[in-house]
Amino acid sequence: MEIDVEHGGQGVVAPGIDPRDLDPVSEPPLEDLTDAFVANADWAGLELAGIRLTRCYLTDVELLEADWRNVRLSQCVLDRVDLSSAYLRGLTIDRCELIGCRLTGAQLFDATLRDVTFEDCRLDFAVWEAVTANGPVAWVGSNLSKASLTRCRLTTATFTDCRLTDLELADCDLEGADLRGNDLSRINGVPSLYGARIAGAQLADIAQLAVRDLNLQVGDDDLSYRAAQ
Repeated sequence: MEIDVEHGGQGVVAPGIDPRDLDPVSEPPLEDLTDAFVANADWAGLELAGIRLTRCYLTDVELLEADWRNVRLSQCVLDRVDLSSAYLRGLTIDRCELIGCRLTGAQLFDATLRDVTFEDCRLDFAVWEAVTANGPVAWVGSNLSKASLTRCRLTTATFTDCRLTDLELADCDLEGADLRGNDLSRINGVPSLYGARIAGAQLADIAQLAVRDLNLQVGDDDLSYRAAQ
């Protein structure tokens, strides 16, 4: 099963799970969790370390300020899950969908993503560092305003209809990433856009960003030429 997001001719592979086939779970996991359906649970501050969540469907789950370290999520769906202000380090996220989730102010470090979709998610004020996309990753209709991405390698990423106002990029690799269909006029960190894919209509935005970030002195061509003589 694939969703209609393409990158390099390949779509993001969806988890393909049906919550009706899963076992209802209400208590937070203490060990690996498989084939679980979790709904309307308050797991705020949940601490997890070194466990796996496989074929799990979480909907309307409160995970505010969760602390997850070295957790692996495989074939999972997170639907309207609140991970605001969560601390997430060493995560591996493979073939997962996040739909309508809130990750405002979430911190994600040293993570690996493959076949992951963020649809209508809030990632404003999020801090991501050393996050690598090892396969297709898509952000669709998501809010990344004032988020900060540092040393992230997102060469297989696709951003569609996302809000990128004041998004900070530092030492990132987006070569080959698809940024078409987004307003790029308020992004910070032009060098990180090297090799990214854009539409012709976005050239003006990139030019303005380059003038600002490179502190270019733009003047009349003829006057500049005469002054140089």
